[in-house]
Amino acid sequence: TWEQKPDNTMSVKLRDLIRSVRGCKTAAEERAIIAKECALIRTALRSPESPHRHRNVAKLLYIHMLGYPTHFGQMESLKLIASPSFPQKRFGYLALMLLLDERQEVLMLVTNSLKNDMAHQS
Repeated sequence: TWEQKPDNTMSVKLRDLIRSVRGCKTAAEERAIIAKECALIRTALRSPESPHRHRNVAKLLYIHMLGYPTHFGQMESLKLIASPSFPQKRFGYLALMLLLDERQEVLMLVTNSLKNDMAHQS
């Protein structure tokens, strides 16, 4: 289900990730798939102009729902919120709702972004 690209990034859709995880026979196999995907997501998120940032955050939300740590996705959610695109902004707020808790330092940035969005005309 995974296609290996020459630049060592994985082209796996959320649907393929779900199929792979559901097809695991053991918990160790699941952990290996999740660890590999998280590492590749981290690598992709380091790219300043990631065209699939929202897809990677969607995969992080799925991984979070499985109970694995996804704290590294918080800043990506903030980047989605800062996007001028409404669908990406909406997805960023959804991701932050799930990934953020009240003890995080980025909470002030979220508050400022929300305040700016609420004051915006459109």
